[in-house]
Amino acid sequence: MIKLVKLHFKAPLHLGQAGLGLEESSLILHSDTLYSGIFQAWLRLYGEPLPEIILTSAFPFIAANYYFPRPFLPAPGYTSELAIKYGKALKRTSFISQEHFARWVQGIPLDFEQLVEESKLLGEVMGTGVRAQVALDRLHSNSALYFVGETFFAQHREAGLFFLVDLPPEYWPNFQAALKMLGEEGIGGRRSLGYGIFEPEFIADFSLIQIDKPDAYLTLSLVYPAGPDEVQDNLIAYQLVERMGWLEDKYGNLAQRHQRVLMFSEGSVFRRPVRGRLVDVAPPGFKAHPVYRNGLAFNVGVRLEAGVQ
Repeated sequence: MIKLVKLHFKAPLHLGQAGLGLEESSLILHSDTLYSGIFQAWLRLYGEPLPEIILTSAFPFIAANYYFPRPFLPAPGYTSELAIKYGKALKRTSFISQEHFARWVQGIPLDFEQLVEESKLLGEVMGTGVRAQVALDRLHSNSALYFVGETFFAQHREAGLFFLVDLPPEYWPNFQAALKMLGEEGIGGRRSLGYGIFEPEFIADFSLIQIDKPDAYLTLSLVYPAGPDEVQDNLIAYQLVERMGWLEDKYGNLAQRHQRVLMFSEGSVFRRPVRGRLVDVAPPGFKAHPVYRNGLAFNVGVRLEAGVQ
C-alpha cells in the first residue's frame, strides 16, 4: 500500500553531502537518511527493528504540487531548436512537476516553457544558505566562528519535502507515530542546534503513474544493488552518489563514522527492475550492532523513446 507523506519543516535543515564541508546543504533528503531516522524512532518506540518498507527519497512540494527528480533520460520532444531556447535552463533543472514527470516516463513530449517556469517557481520557495555559528572551547571558553549550510522553505507558500512509502496496512498506525516522534526530534545534521524539526502530514488519496508493460525502470530512491545481476547488462542511464555519515544507536550519536559506500542516485534508469538491499556499513572492528544504509529500490516503470535502448 503506497502512501504519501508531506514534511512541513518548522526550522531549516542541514543535509550534508559527501566530500563537502558543513557550509553545504543538499536540496534532497535521500532515502537512506530518511530510513535511518524512521528506524531509530521505531526502535525507541517499540523496542524492535523496523519491518521492511520501501520508500522514496524526499522531494520538494508546493501546496498540492509535487516535484520529482529529473530522469536521466533524453527529454521527450527535445529538438535542436528547443535546445537553443531552453538548453541552459533545462540543465539547471533538478526537479520537475508531477505532470511533467508522468509525461517524461511515458515518452510524451514536454511543454518546455511550462517546465522552466515551474523550476523558477520552485527556486522562489526553496533554497540553501549559510548561517554563522559560534563554538566555545570547554576549557577556556574561547570562541570560534564556523558556518553551517541550511536548506530552507518559504512557509507562507506551504512548501516542504514529501516522500512515498510502501508498507503493509497493519503497520501504518505505528509508522505514523514513529514519524511524528522523528519530527519532534528532527532529521538530518546539526539537530542539537534545532535543525530539521518538522510536522508530518499523511495523504491518503495519492496515486503514482502506472505504465502498462514498461520497457525500463526508474528509481525514486538510492539503490545499492542486491548483486552483480542487477548491474550487468542492466544499466541505461545513471549517476553514482557517495554516501557517508556518523554511527548512531537509540541513545544518540556514537562519534564514529561508518564506511563510505557508492549508490545509484534517484532518477537512474535500468532495463530490468532492481530490488537493491540494505548494506552493512559498520566500520572495521565495530561489533555492537549492525549498521545499515538503505539501498532498497523504489521502482517506477518507464516507456523509452524510440532509439533509447
